[in-house]
Order: sequence, then structure tokens, then C-alpha cells
Amino acid sequence: MTEFLWEIGCEEIPAGMLAGGIGFLAEAMERHLREAGLYLAATTRIESEGTPRRLMVSVTGMGDRQADRVEEMRGPPVDRAFDAMGRPTKAAEGFARSCGVSVDQLQRLETAKGTYLCHTIQQPGQETAQLLPGIMTRILEEFPWPKTQRWGAGRMRFVRPVGWMVAVLNGATLPFVTVDGLAAGRQTQGHRFMARGPFEVSGIADYRKAMIAGRVVLEMARRRQIIEEGVHRLAAGEGGQALVSAELLLENANLTEWPQPLLGRFDPTYLAIPPEVLTTSMKNHQKYFPITDAKGALFPCFVAISNSEVTDATLVVRGYERVLRARLEDAAFYWAEDRKQPLENRLDLLKKVVFQARLGSLYDKTERIERLALRLAQGAGHRVDPNHVRLAARLCKCDLVTGMVGQFPELQGIMGGYYAQHSGADPVVVRAIREHYRPQGAADGLPENLEGRLVSMADKLDTLVGCFGIGLVPTGAKDPFALRRAALGVIRILLDDGGVRFRLLGVLESAWDAFAPGVLELSRRQTVDNLMAFIYGRLQNHLKTHGFEHDLIDSVQVLGLDDLLDVRQRVGALDQFKKLPSYGALVAANKRIANILQKATEDWQHHPLDVAAFADATEKVLFEQVETTAQVVGAAVARGSYGVALDHLARLRPAIDAFFEQVLVMDPDPFKRLNRLALLSRVRGVFQNVADVSRLEG
Repeated sequence: MTEFLWEIGCEEIPAGMLAGGIGFLAEAMERHLREAGLYLAATTRIESEGTPRRLMVSVTGMGDRQADRVEEMRGPPVDRAFDAMGRPTKAAEGFARSCGVSVDQLQRLETAKGTYLCHTIQQPGQETAQLLPGIMTRILEEFPWPKTQRWGAGRMRFVRPVGWMVAVLNGATLPFVTVDGLAAGRQTQGHRFMARGPFEVSGIADYRKAMIAGRVVLEMARRRQIIEEGVHRLAAGEGGQALVSAELLLENANLTEWPQPLLGRFDPTYLAIPPEVLTTSMKNHQKYFPITDAKGALFPCFVAISNSEVTDATLVVRGYERVLRARLEDAAFYWAEDRKQPLENRLDLLKKVVFQARLGSLYDKTERIERLALRLAQGAGHRVDPNHVRLAARLCKCDLVTGMVGQFPELQGIMGGYYAQHSGADPVVVRAIREHYRPQGAADGLPENLEGRLVSMADKLDTLVGCFGIGLVPTGAKDPFALRRAALGVIRILLDDGGVRFRLLGVLESAWDAFAPGVLELSRRQTVDNLMAFIYGRLQNHLKTHGFEHDLIDSVQVLGLDDLLDVRQRVGALDQFKKLPSYGALVAANKRIANILQKATEDWQHHPLDVAAFADATEKVLFEQVETTAQVVGAAVARGSYGVALDHLARLRPAIDAFFEQVLVMDPDPFKRLNRLALLSRVRGVFQNVADVSRLEG
């Protein structure tokens, strides 16, 4: 059974890039082996693993050579390949030259379109050992690293300098040299500090043994398991529980080859600092795991992950503690300094901070947020105190000029809430400031109080309208102002049943009006239209992630609605409508109606429907049922009962089917034709009270 091992040894790969590199290596190897005809579905197995210093891929059960191929080249038709005297034309001679043979060596191929000259080439398959070096070269060039580098005078680009390479095929070294002259061999390196020297390997099993001997845990999943078990064990030994997130586990697994969880401590006096500051210092900056009691109160200890095993870990732990202590000293200093003045006193400092060159300072943005939030609060009526909304909007950005947020940017909003509380602000205002950045992603929660939601919407809408108003729109992967995230945040707030119901068009117009004259380059109409399309695009993606098919969304979006909660309710009703027995026939009928109306050349849109002129009984039956249904559907739509509306629309199927069976819509009589087109328009209009059913898939 053919076996291949390839290891790329390099300097430490950034933790955030390692998992992507491992996944790409396996995917790329399979893709290239399939293209080369070496991948055997029944037997070929590909595994890829990696550590900060290496990427490896192993292949077992692949073919040892390509299958022979027969390639048939077709030339000109015989009647153009020879003249009337039977002599070869230039077309025949040119085709023969391209095949490397004479004209008399060409064959003839009979097809349904006639007889052609052809030539069959036998392509012998290449050995796997001949193909792999080319595959390896292409894979090295294709790695989609976010950033790459060159080193020395070389031309090769990789995420980090490559120091060694192992390539072993069936126990023998595979001859392979990179563009910079690095030759693959059979010697691999172990742990940077704990391994005693290079290890020579002869295959996959031998390589895995060498990794263990070299103090390297090759499998990422195993490193994660070691870290998780160790962290929980040490935390339990202190009578607490560790704050373990999947992201922090993965990051530590990607930073280590031989993970060793160690317990460290810090001075309990630092617990007087807000806990978010402590956990941010530990998790985000130092990659430590905090420890809490059952109620979530922090213990003055943590778990750090060392990459080396030492006899006495005391010195290593002291290093971890010393680094954290420096962070916490800074935090304690800023916590004390920032509280020496009320939060509102920092408002003028925002004038010196540029939000965006053409959109002004953070002070300008704060004033716009305040105006827009108060406008939104009017729609909430008695459910909110406008004074609370005004104060939360006015103070929400003030913590950006505090020392703590300057040191810990991740705590913006959170520290504003603490400083507002210290200044004596109402708890409602404190929570609104604290949560106004939420939601910051698909997994983040919404602000819990309505005041926070209004300020959050005002902040996000101001950014969206401002950037779109000066032409700063996301392009490809570039989105420096996180406009996609802001749009999703607005969508999620508007879709939440517990919030106040706003119409998107109105809030966008209000956000545009909040800007001073001349600041925005695009008109109100242009800005709002562009943003409506952008937000609807994000809404489509959001609803798709919740299991709704694209055709359901399209059929509602075409109506041009600006109540997003209403859009979602319609989409949900259509999802249930799909399960009705009459669904397929009604969709087909609506598609037929849409096609007929689209192709009709007459001005049926302005033709008054003449009931007395119906020439067939089925016309009258359909009209009467449509009119009766329209009243029920209209009432159901008015109260948001779209399932009820669709249920009554489904009952029109027999009348619609009978109409198309008995009536010729495009009658030679112009008046009958126009009247029937007007009737179909009426039918379509009743359905479009809910959605454009013709856009649904049958």
C-alpha cells in the first residue's frame, strides 16, 4: 500500500493561522491527488496535523502510478480535409503536423454530424514519485496565508521561514527541492528546547513515534484535551472553577507543542478592580484562564499554559505572575485616576478625537447619536424616559478618552457604565451605556433594556448613514468601519419581538437628518436607497442562517417592505405554506400569471375590470372567490396573521385551475383579452398582500 509523509518545519506559525493551514494542507493534497488520478476513493486516506513549528500531511492507500490515458484529437471534417482530387488540404496537413504524424497516419471518426479526421494518442501514466514533487510545489505556492514573508535572498513566500522539510514515500526519501534550494530529507525536529536532536523517520508510524520522543503532541485535539483537563484539575484544587472558552483553548493549543498547565496567583487587593478588567488582562492579553467561585466571583489565581516541562516550575510561574502584576498595576492606577472626575467632564475631550475625517469628531458623532436616540425614543412612547435616553447617548463615548480604555480597548462601554455609576447615574443609564455596543456579532446578545437598544441603534445607524453618505461602502473583504456588523446589529434589534417596532425607511431618514447640512455628499434619497439594499442583503444572510430558503426571502423582499419584523413573520408563514398540498399548484399558477402579464403588450394595468362582460362562468366564479378572499386576507394581513391569509389564499386553487382549463386568456377579442388580464392582475394582487408567490420555487 502506497504511503507518503510530508512535513514542513518552520518558525512559529501565528496561533490564529495554524488551524487554517492544517485544514488547507489536507484539502489541497486531496484535490491535487484527485486531479492527478492518484486518489482512490475506496482506500486513500489523508490526515493533516500541525503544531506552531510544523505542518504535516500523511497519505495512505493512494495509487502508485497514474492510469494510462487515451486522448482522441478531432480534426477537420473529411470533406474539407481533401480536395476533389483526393489530395490533402492545408487543414488536413496542419492538423497532422499538430499531432506529429503524417496525413496518411490519421484515422477517421464517424459522428452524427459527419466524418472527421482524428488521431489517437496513448498517454502512459506517470509514477507517483514523479508527480508528487510538482504537487508539493503547487501546494506551497497556494497556501492562503493572510500574510506571508520571504527570508534571506530567497524567492519563496510562506507564513514563516521554512527550516526543514521531510518527504518520505514508501520508506524512501522523495527527491524534492524548493525554489530556494531547500532539499527534503527524512530528518525531523522535536521540541525546540526539550528534544535532544533531530530524529530520522522512515514512514508515518515512525514519524509519530519521533514526535512523542521529541516532546511534541502532534494532534491539535489532543493538545486541547490536555489543556482543558489540566485547567479544570488545577481550578478544582483551589475549590473553584475555571473560565474556559473554546477560543482560548484553541489559542493555547496553537501556541504550544507540549502544553503544561500551571497555577499562578496574584495579590487579592487587585480584586477591588472591576472583574472585567482582570479577566481581560488574563484572557485577552496573557492567554491565562481565570478561576471563579460557583457564583462567578474571581479568585486571586489563574492557570497559564507553559510550552515546556521543567523539574521545578516555580520560576516559570513567577514569570507569569510578574507579567500579570504589571498589567494589573496599570489597571489599578487608571481605575483610581479615571474616577477623579465625573464621566460627563470628558465630553469636550471627544472634540479632539477624529471619528472619520469627513464625518467629524467623536463629539460630533455623540451629538448626532443623542438627536437620533431621542427621535427613536418618541416611537417608544411611555416605555422609556427620554431623559435617560438623552444622558446615555450623551455619555456613551466618553470612556474612550479614559486611561483604562486606552490601556484596555476591549472594555469600551463596560468602563463607561462603571464610571457613570460612580458619577451617580441611574441604573437604567448605566446599563444602556454598558451595553450600547451590543450586539457585536451574530453570537452576541442584544442590549437588555430598551434605552440601551435605542442608543445602540442610533450609534450603528449614524455610522451606516455617515459612511454610505460619503461613499465609504464595504468592498470585498474590506470593511474598515465594520458596516456589515453594524447592519446586522440593527437588523437583530429590529427583529426582536421585545423591542419597539420601527420602520427601517423612517429610521434611516432620521439618521440622515441628524447630520449637519453639507456633511454628507449623497442626497437623502441616494443614501437611504443604497442602505436599504445593503441592509436587505444582510437580512437575507441572517434569515438563511436561521434555516429559511432564499426564495422565501426573495418573494417578500420584492414587495419593498421596510418593517423587518413584518418581513420575518411573512417569511415564517411562507415556510409553513410550503407544506400545504396545494403549494406546488398555486406557485405554478402564480408563475403562469406573472409570465402572462409580463408578456402581454396591452395596457392591462389601466383597464377597469368589467364584471358584467365575463363570457365564461369560471371567470365569474374566480372573481367572486377572489373578492371574498381579498377581504379575509386584508384583515388577516392587517393584524399580522400571515398564516391565516395564506391558508385562505390556498383555497383559491380550484377556481384558478378551472379558469386556466376553461378560459383562453389571450382571446382574439381585444376587450375579452384585456378584461381577463385585469382579472389575473387582481388575483396576483391578492396574493401579493402577503408575498410574490410567483418567485417561490415549485
